[in-house]
Order: sequence, then structure tokens, then C-alpha cells
Amino acid sequence: MRRILQVLVLSTAIGASVAGTAFAASSPAASTGGATNVGNSTATLNGTVNPNGRVTQYDFSFGPTNAYGSTTAVHTVKAGTKAVAVSIRLTGLTPGTPYHYRINAVSSGGAVLGADRTFTTTGHPPAAVVTGGAINVGKTVATPTGVINPEGATTTWVIQYGLTTAYGMQNFPGTLAGVTTPVGVSAVLGGLSPATLFHYRIVAYHGSSVVSAGADATFFTEPSKRPVPRMSAHTSPGRDRHSPYAFTTSGSLSGAGFIPAAQRCTGNVGVRFFNGRRQLAFVVAPVQPDCKFSVSASFRRLHSRGPARLKVTVDYRGNGYIAKVNRVDHVTAG
Repeated sequence: MRRILQVLVLSTAIGASVAGTAFAASSPAASTGGATNVGNSTATLNGTVNPNGRVTQYDFSFGPTNAYGSTTAVHTVKAGTKAVAVSIRLTGLTPGTPYHYRINAVSSGGAVLGADRTFTTTGHPPAAVVTGGAINVGKTVATPTGVINPEGATTTWVIQYGLTTAYGMQNFPGTLAGVTTPVGVSAVLGGLSPATLFHYRIVAYHGSSVVSAGADATFFTEPSKRPVPRMSAHTSPGRDRHSPYAFTTSGSLSGAGFIPAAQRCTGNVGVRFFNGRRQLAFVVAPVQPDCKFSVSASFRRLHSRGPARLKVTVDYRGNGYIAKVNRVDHVTAG
């Protein structure tokens, strides 16, 4: 096989390859024939090889595109000057799937590539599977979701999950009718460990041999007790002398690093400006994916004479993973 590939690559590199035509007068000739006995997972590839007087080796390249990707075992045709019919049976193919194929031949006289041809296996294609997000994630439960197109065949599906991409656990199987449209699926997983990262994916089956798996996804269960994060917050400028008075409050959350940022860096921060007990402004800042926040507030009246020292309260409201926390700052207006 290596010999065939080496000669084919060399021949192609020097620009001598023409499909179905020998590279030199003494090189073999080969023609790709039709595919026969095509089934759900099998097919027979046919062709002819003329050795042109030299012992010739041949194989077939095949795959889902004309880039192929797979090659059969190598076979031999004895020296001769007449075209010889050859065939190779493929097994383990995917049902309902188009395949490209061609014959390749090589001898001491040169190499040749047959023309590209196609066939489509019988039966229903594998189910199309998309792993979705996980919802209703709690301390010991989560509900992974996904979408499955059964592609016309009765389909069994499960959610595989575990601490790694080896998974190791799965829910009880579900069954979908043989429709040809996408169907949403989900299942509640219970008995999970708190504060733990889980991998999961949706897997669908046609019978016992045709398997389709969605991409790996993850969720992180809530901790048994929410940790209190550290929060920094600062309002600027320190003083605004003229109405309308405008201030920007920025800050960040830190700590609780064992919780992934996707869960930890969520929620809202409420910022209030007080002159004594009177609230002058209230704004909300969403926490960004980098755990930072920033929001601006403005107001025209201080409800007092002369400059006023204002109290700025910054309250993070928490989420299912980390607890609420607050800070106080001061600015002057007027």
C-alpha cells in the first residue's frame, strides 16, 4: 500500500496524472467501474486493470467526499496485456450516506488513478444530534437538553454524563418515532455532587450498531453553601460641582475561584446615591464575563443647599453560586 501511495504522489507532483490514463506507455491502465450489491453498510467496488505487461498492484480509495480518507487493502494482478475485471467488497459503511470512490493502480512502469464515482448506501442516515445547554442546574440536579432528528428511523437516545469526557453514567433511554424533523429532548439528572463540573452529551442509536453523538458540553452544580466573594468598587469623579451631576461606579468581583467564571461572573449590581436618607439615583450594572461591572448615574437636584457629601451603596445581589455582598463609597456633589 505504501508503494502505491508513494508512486501516486510522485506521479501527481510531476503533473503527469490524468484520470483513467496511464502515466507512461508501459504503466498500467485502470478504469473505475460501478458499485454493486449496495446495502445499508456494504458495497462492492468494481473496476478494470490492464497491467500492460507488468505485475500490478491496485486498491480503491473511498470516503464521504472526493478527498476520500480511506483505502482498501492492496491486491495484485499478474503481468499481462489485457484488461482484468477486479472488485473489492466494503463493509462497515454508514447507512443512507453518499460515498465517493476510485481505483488506483501501480507497477514498476508507473501509476494511474481511476475516475471518481459515487454510490449511496441504503437505509436511513444516522440520527442528527445536537447537544444543547443544561437548565435548572441546582446543587444535586440538572437538566441537559438537546435536539435529535431521527432521519426517518425509530431512534433510542440517552444522555451520557460524568466527571470527564469518558462519561461513565447515563440516564434511562428514551425513544423517538421515525420522523424526519428535529425533536427537542431533555432529561433530569439527579443525585449529583454539589460544586462539581460535569461533562455530558446526547447520544442516539438506530438499532445497536449505528451511533450518533452530539458534542461534549458541561455544567457546574451549585455549591452546598454559597461563598461570599470579594468586591471592589469605586465611584468617580470624587466631586462634581455642576448639575446635572454625573458619576461612574466601577468594580469587580473576585474569590471563589473554584467556581467557573461562566457561573461565578453573573448577576447584577445595584448602585444607589443618597443625600442623607433621600435617594437621588438608582442604576443597575450587569456583571460581565470577566467579573467586572461599570455603570453611570446622573441627577440634577441635591435637595439641599450647597455642596453635599453623598453616600454611594454598591450591592451585588448574588446568584445561585455566590452570595450577595455590598460596599459603600462617598462622593461630593455641588
